[in-house]
Amino acid sequence: MSVDAQAVGGAGAAGTGAVLQFSDAASFRAWLERLPHGDTVRCHADFSAQIRELARAPLGPSVKLQLLELIRETVADVQRGYGQACWGRPVPLAAGDRAIWKQVVNVWRDMAAAYDWLIIDMGKGADDIVERAHVICQRALRYTGLAIGEHNRVYHAVSGDLWRQLHRLYVFAENAGVATTSVLDPVGRSDPTTSCAATYLHTLLAQLAQPDALTLQQMTFLDRWLERWERLAALSPDPLPESAIPPLAVDLGSEKGVGFARDLPASGVRHLDLQALGKMLRDLVASLRQGRTPADVGLGDVPRMPCENFLLLLYIQWCAAGTGRMDRRVRSERKVMIFPNIPSIHFHVTGQAPVPDAGDARVLEPKSGRSAPAVWSERAGAVESWMIVNQSASGLLGLCRDPEAGMGVTHAQLVGVRAPGDTNTHLGVVQRLVVDENGAIWAGLRLLPGAPEPAAARVITAATEQPAPAKIERALLLPADTTLKSPATIVLPPSWFRANRVIELHGDKAQSIRLLALADRGANFERATYMTSAS
Repeated sequence: MSVDAQAVGGAGAAGTGAVLQFSDAASFRAWLERLPHGDTVRCHADFSAQIRELARAPLGPSVKLQLLELIRETVADVQRGYGQACWGRPVPLAAGDRAIWKQVVNVWRDMAAAYDWLIIDMGKGADDIVERAHVICQRALRYTGLAIGEHNRVYHAVSGDLWRQLHRLYVFAENAGVATTSVLDPVGRSDPTTSCAATYLHTLLAQLAQPDALTLQQMTFLDRWLERWERLAALSPDPLPESAIPPLAVDLGSEKGVGFARDLPASGVRHLDLQALGKMLRDLVASLRQGRTPADVGLGDVPRMPCENFLLLLYIQWCAAGTGRMDRRVRSERKVMIFPNIPSIHFHVTGQAPVPDAGDARVLEPKSGRSAPAVWSERAGAVESWMIVNQSASGLLGLCRDPEAGMGVTHAQLVGVRAPGDTNTHLGVVQRLVVDENGAIWAGLRLLPGAPEPAAARVITAATEQPAPAKIERALLLPADTTLKSPATIVLPPSWFRANRVIELHGDKAQSIRLLALADRGANFERATYMTSAS
């Protein structure tokens, strides 16, 4: 298969002026010892430059392959230590975080390009590495997949050129007859046994799981689970027999991942066989419902209910083609005001803001009692206009068209939503989050039932509870909904929930409540059921 140099050049193809510092194992180890390991930024930059120099160094293909294999583990360690700084940060990323993210993505792409150049060498007659074609292609697929994974961890859309590269590499593996040949890949994997097809499917399935709707923790668990599950899926050039699983396929000439087979061309596609994977997911859920723990069934130290719910979500995305949504969505083109946190929601719902505790019940101060500059500052920093694109009874899909002027948004963040001219504010939790290639932020909101009622809250500290929040904070009360069978809940700042903790509330009237159970938790809030306390 012919591959041109531009296709494999990666993000760092331009010359850097660096000189390759090693040409064998001994000189690599000597260079590694000279690195400024205490300076993460410089260490990462030096590694990045050396990877690019190695790809184009005047060395034999077999020597390059040996050196690439030698540096893989150190590259993984350096990348992990450097890249975690920007995972899960509010989007759009701040300039410093975005620079780190781009550098990490570039290193994964440079590693993929280095192995990809070896594929070109094989096409030019480098017979000394032909017998390692399965390893070389799997490594290139792996590093391309890692670059895609970095996009997921910062909720950024995957570029079309990365998808084209991933598909092209898999096509090479098929044409070379090594797609299903077993490969050992112990670097960064708990299960070292894989293949080109399994590595390709790993990335396809991770994306099919809708990472824009996953937490970082869920992404981490999914990546580990897929190391064992990737071989349960398979690819076929021919349509599969009709089954309960909607037909899914991937177009090898496209800039996208998996889609419905009915929407793809008749040729140049590979159909996903997910029967064995679906059965395994059903068996795991059944085992958990029978009382076994996630650790018992090899899923790690995860609470049982969240684990079961996540497995059901994966089944819906992989084997029911995302058909779990029951609400009908209606297109909408209207602007709304977004309040990004509890204090902002509280302020704009009631027109009052808590003041520092003076030791009595005077915990709310009207806006009219504040100075104009203070009120303006709070309003200006806590409101943003978004466009609602579509909606259902339980959620909204919003678009922030001007992210540069906006606030940071995080997955599982609580926000308030109010349409202009509307007196009602609704609470929503960011359930889906992605920054598209043009920089616009798309957020799917899960709406919480009921109209929020503002209150000021303070923990009544028990003798056995130390330390506890002592200051007064804003809180929001949500009434019970008999139609949805949802109980009354209170929305509190993070880390406030403790079962049986007593909270003193001040709003329309003073009262004490006792927290019962955690109903919801996100990046900037906790929501709990409660009962009125007799104290």
